[in-house]
Amino acid sequence: MMKEVKQIKRKGRVKRIIFRITVVFFLLLIAGFVFLYYNLNRILTNALTKSFNSNIISDVYELKFDKLSVNFFAGNVSVYNVELNQLENSLSSYPYINSSLRLRTHKMILKNVQLSTLIKSNILKLDKIEIIEPEVEFNIQDKLPVFFPVKDTAGQSKKTNKRYIESFVLKEFDMVDASFHSDNQAKDREFNIRKLNFSIRDLLIDQEPGKDVISYKNVHISVGEFTGKIQKRALKYLTLKDLNINIDSLNVEQTPDTSIYHFADFSTGLKDLNIQTADSLFNITIQSFDLSYKDRSIKMNEIVYKPNVSQAKLQAAHKFQHTDFSGSAGSLNMAGVNFDSLIYKGKIFIDEIMLDKVSASIYKDMTKPVDTKKIPQYPGQSVNAIKSPLLIKQVKATNVTLVNKERKPDGNIATANLDRATLEVKNITTFSSNAELAIKANAYIENKARLNLSLGFNYRDPQFSFDGRIEKFNLPDLNKLISAYTPASINTGTVDEITFSGTAYRTNASGTMKFLYHDLDVDIDLEGKAKWKSSLLAFGANTIIPAANPPSADKPQRIVKFSAERDMNKAFINLIIKSALNGLKETLIMSKENKKEYREKKKELKKEKKEKKKQNKKGG
Repeated sequence: MMKEVKQIKRKGRVKRIIFRITVVFFLLLIAGFVFLYYNLNRILTNALTKSFNSNIISDVYELKFDKLSVNFFAGNVSVYNVELNQLENSLSSYPYINSSLRLRTHKMILKNVQLSTLIKSNILKLDKIEIIEPEVEFNIQDKLPVFFPVKDTAGQSKKTNKRYIESFVLKEFDMVDASFHSDNQAKDREFNIRKLNFSIRDLLIDQEPGKDVISYKNVHISVGEFTGKIQKRALKYLTLKDLNINIDSLNVEQTPDTSIYHFADFSTGLKDLNIQTADSLFNITIQSFDLSYKDRSIKMNEIVYKPNVSQAKLQAAHKFQHTDFSGSAGSLNMAGVNFDSLIYKGKIFIDEIMLDKVSASIYKDMTKPVDTKKIPQYPGQSVNAIKSPLLIKQVKATNVTLVNKERKPDGNIATANLDRATLEVKNITTFSSNAELAIKANAYIENKARLNLSLGFNYRDPQFSFDGRIEKFNLPDLNKLISAYTPASINTGTVDEITFSGTAYRTNASGTMKFLYHDLDVDIDLEGKAKWKSSLLAFGANTIIPAANPPSADKPQRIVKFSAERDMNKAFINLIIKSALNGLKETLIMSKENKKEYREKKKELKKEKKEKKKQNKKGG
């Protein structure tokens, strides 16, 4: 019995000894880990600092951080309160460096770091860098900014103990919710960005003699808000939201004076683009914008171009007659865009541009004098004057509405409307071509009279052809338009058909017109004159002007020739309108030449009727 008690006491004493030894061991182990952790942090801090200082970039920039922590099992290093700043005085001279950057962040995570390599060789090798909510500032002093030293060519190599970046590989780089500020003094631009997210996959940086080579498998950039201020340009302020940029297989080669880049695919999109012109007179907005390199397309929705001030203020800035334009489009899509030609050669090649739900407004103050020194070019010559090589195969616009307003010399406003219009333009090019710049338009005048117009502009010579047709409509439906430009109105009358065609040259135009109508009755109201005088003039007009064309079933149609002298200070559309009006006037009151031809037609018609009567008698 006594032996059993002694054995139990011995076993309890052994357990207590083992427990105490175990506790002491774990305490020593924990103390060792704590000692190793703090010493390793100190070692890693020194190693990370030495790694940066051993790079040639440290000649120009300094890296600061407060502390770091290590996750041994994951191989991750967290660095806190990081700052990268340009030195006030560079350690070596790099005269080609013309710009600088500054980066500050509360936390930067280095993932899957090869800790042994960093400690032994002061070389940082890792898989991923993640920067949390950084602040980045760029100060750009040149059109081609250079921020870091470039590895010298073999013949110009400087003696230095510092390394250039040679084949630095990084699987992932993420910048999360960054704020970004850029002051580009070379181009007088200043940008601010909020909620910038920047993601790179498979980054390779290599500094070769005379150039830096950078390649990425994939780059994704997203911007929450962007504001920009631009000086000495047509634009003054710019804001946008939700910008997204994706680039696949990007390769960049940069020297101090050249930047060359290639990529496999590129796409971008943004929302709520708002642009203010430099003079603050006009505002441009785009609800959404999407570009795809792979699909060769650009798509925009809800585009608006409108003035910020009244028409009177816009016109006050011009001494002579000036046309102001404003408008909007529900959508604008470009297909078959050759981005390679645009990026690498500055050539604009587009297969098709499509616009829908277009609303345009034109305003002109006719009380002002004409600028006699200004001679507008025809579209063929205007396109030829474009410096960039250009080929747009086709432009289509549907659901177009156009409002033309003119302040007449008497101060009254005249308005003309084109509704339900479609427009098709083909062969817009600066390349030598025998083909014409072709334009086809289909519209309703005052939503009543349907107009079809075809134009062909010569690229070599200042001339164009025109061919128009207006379908059947009631003339009184256009009284609002007619009375706005003339002292006349139509009591009754129906247009059966108007067709006209001709050729316009630099100073004049000529062609033929067929204007068929019936039951025409005109009323003339001369402002400031007695009513009886206006009535007398209207009576005279109705007496002279035929009430119908043809006048009767046994009379030939009046098909007339017309001519028009160009007002050299007005655009081509004025010559077309002038030609059409002269054709109408010739139909109503014919010139000697047209009267002569008409008499010949009447004789031929009489002769044909006599021949028919003879044939009918013989047949009877």
